Amino acid sequence: MDSTRRARLVHLLLAKSLLEALVVSAIAVGFYFATTNPQLRGVVDKADSEVVTGWAVNESQPAERIDLQLFIDDQFVAHENADQYRPDVHESRRAADDWHGFLFKTPKLSRGAHEARVYAVHRSGGGARLTLQLIGKPYRFSID
Repeated sequence: MDSTRRARLVHLLLAKSLLEALVVSAIAVGFYFATTNPQLRGVVDKADSEVVTGWAVNESQPAERIDLQLFIDDQFVAHENADQYRPDVHESRRAADDWHGFLFKTPKLSRGAHEARVYAVHRSGGGARLTLQLIGKPYRFSID
């Protein structure tokens, strides 16, 4: 094979690889937007031996009450709605009203370090697909 054909083959292979990378990236971005809601915001404010509290809001639908699930140490604990009184969320203009807080009662836990995670239940595909989306950051706490 002469050098001109070899160079052309290399260019075609590079172009094919680049096109494949673009297609895979487009599929990944499409999957992300189909299974998550980038407008979900929230924070876990407190976690201790008694309660896990915070707030969650869908900024694209600020009047909506978010379905939430609490996991402690990677174990499902409870399911609640973000419908508790939190005027600070409304005052900061993140929500349409004062009712976007959440409060979970902490189950009996062993002494030592624990980690609480709160997830929003995101429905997509006409409700046929459910995904969990982390609200805020994991909250580490200790029981003495």
